[in-house]
Amino acid sequence: MAKDGSLEHLDISVSELERSGAFWAAFLKDLGYREFAKSATGWSWTNDESTVFLLQAESGYLDPPYHRKRVGLNHLAFGVSDPKQVDAMATRLKERNVPLLYGGPRTGRTTYAVFFEDPDRIKIEVVAPLEARAVPAPARGGEQVGGSITATEVITYAGALVVLVGLGILLSTEYEQLGAVGRLGIPGLVAIAALLATRAISGERARARRAQTSLATLAVIAIGFFAGQLQAEILGGPARITQLIGYRIILVAALVAAAVAALFLIRLRAGLLAAVLSLSLLVAAFMTLNTQPIPRGWPVEALFLAPGALLVGAAEYGRRQRVVWATEVLAFSGASMAIVTAFFTADNGNLPLQIFGALLALAAFAASVYRSSAGYAIAGGLGLFAFVIDINARYFGSRLWFTVSLVIAGLVLLGIALLLSRLLPRLRR
Repeated sequence: MAKDGSLEHLDISVSELERSGAFWAAFLKDLGYREFAKSATGWSWTNDESTVFLLQAESGYLDPPYHRKRVGLNHLAFGVSDPKQVDAMATRLKERNVPLLYGGPRTGRTTYAVFFEDPDRIKIEVVAPLEARAVPAPARGGEQVGGSITATEVITYAGALVVLVGLGILLSTEYEQLGAVGRLGIPGLVAIAALLATRAISGERARARRAQTSLATLAVIAIGFFAGQLQAEILGGPARITQLIGYRIILVAALVAAAVAALFLIRLRAGLLAAVLSLSLLVAAFMTLNTQPIPRGWPVEALFLAPGALLVGAAEYGRRQRVVWATEVLAFSGASMAIVTAFFTADNGNLPLQIFGALLALAAFAASVYRSSAGYAIAGGLGLFAFVIDINARYFGSRLWFTVSLVIAGLVLLGIALLLSRLLPRLRR
C-alpha cells in the first residue's frame, strides 16, 4: 500500500514521443519499470507503485522549448537503494552514448547520484543514500567505499607531487652525473609507472577520477621531460646545447606534453588536465617567440591568438558535453591568453592593438553572460583591468589619472565579483 502523499504518477509532455519514449523506456526498464500502455499520443511505464506517462505535446506548445531554469519542473530524481546501482546505471547510460552531466556520478553529503538529460533536456537524477555504505568494504585498488575523499586518493596526490619534485631536483642538480641513460631512463620510468597506476585505479566515481587525474598529470609532465631530454641526447648532450637549441627542445617537449594532456583530457575531463594543456600551449607559444624572428605587435598577437582560439574551441566542445570545470579552465586560458598578449605587445603605443585587446575582453564578458561561464568572466575582467592600467601608463603620466585608473579598475573588479556571484551557483547546479 502506498504511503499517503506519495507521488502516484507523473505526466511529462515531450516534443517527439517516439524519440523520448525510446530513451525513457531504456532507463526506466533498468529501474524495474515495465511498459504500461502505448498509443499514438502517449506512452507509459509502471513499477506498481508509481507510473510515468509521456505525452506528445501539441504543435502549438512546442515553442519555446523546455528549460529547467524557467518556472516549473527543474529535474526528476529516481531513488535506488544501493550506490552500486548508481554506478551500474552510469555504465549502461555510457553504453547507450547518453552524456553524463558533471563528468559522472557525484558524492553529496548524504547521497550518491548520477545526472543526465532526456532528448528534451529534462534533467534526470538516479540517487542512492550513502547509508547503504554503512559497512565499508575495500574496492579495487584499495579504495574505500564511503566518503568523498579516500586514503588512496590522498596518497596518490602526495605520491605524484613528491615524484614530480624529486624528478625536477634530480635533473636540475645531478644532470651531468646521471649520464644519458639516467637522464632518459628516470623520466621514462616515471611516465610508465604513472600510466600503469592510472590504469590500475579504475572506476567512474569522482574520487577515482581525481586520483587518475593526478597520476595522468604526472605522466604528462614526465613524458614532456623525456621528449625534451631525448632531443638533447640526440643533439649531442648537455655540452653542445646552446640557448637557441634549448628553446627549440622546450618547444617540442611542450607540444608533446600538450598532445598527451589533450588525450587524457578527453578521457578524464578534469580541470587540472585542462590547466596542463593550457600551460603547455602557452610555453610552446613563448618558445616559438624565442626561436623565430617575430616582430612585436600584431604578429606576436597572432602567435598567441592561435592557441587561444584552440582552447576556446575546446571549451565550447566541452560545454556541449556537459563538462563543467575543465570547460571553465579552457575558457579562461584561451580568452586571457589572447587578451593579455594584446596589451603586452603594444609597448610601442600601438593603440589599435590595445583597442583589439579591449574588444576581446568585452567579447569574453559577453560570452560569460551568454554561456553562464565564470572562466570567460574572469578573462574579461582581467582584460579590462589590464586595458585601464595600460592606457593610463602610456597616455596619462599624472598622479591624478593614475589614481582615477585604479578606482576604475577597482570598480571593474567589483563588477566581476557581482557577475560571478550570479554565475557560480549555475556551475554548481
